[in-house]
Amino acid sequence: MNVYSKSKNWREKILSNFASTPFVIKINNEEYQCASVEGFWQGLKCKGDMRLHVFGLVGMYAKRAGKGKNTKTIKIAGEEFKYGSKRHEELIREAIKQKVIQNPQVYKVLKESKGKITHRVPSKSKPVIKMENLLMSVRSELFGH
Repeated sequence: MNVYSKSKNWREKILSNFASTPFVIKINNEEYQCASVEGFWQGLKCKGDMRLHVFGLVGMYAKRAGKGKNTKTIKIAGEEFKYGSKRHEELIREAIKQKVIQNPQVYKVLKESKGKITHRVPSKSKPVIKMENLLMSVRSELFGH
């Protein structure tokens, strides 16, 4: 399964970071409403009201909102950590997990998926965190495969 927002297979599309799959993520004692994993990912690069705005975006709107932001440090919910750090990866994984748990259709698709999940897209961008590994980790935790 190749998770890609422009796939012709709706199952692959719905698992992508770009998909409109709203969820709430709790970080420490603060809750954030997000429209997509990409919105959350890109929103972490922002501050204040802009962050909350980006959390509410999907697809390329979210990706463009974070483009060019050379973030080295993320500050959220009383925490501070480096972009690309283990803590950053943990939060992205938690966002993916919450997306799966809070969206019944996504839950069903991930549960029924088999084998390796890939994320091959025609792009030059190299994400600092491999989304496909996080998806497989969440699948293993929730469904044991």
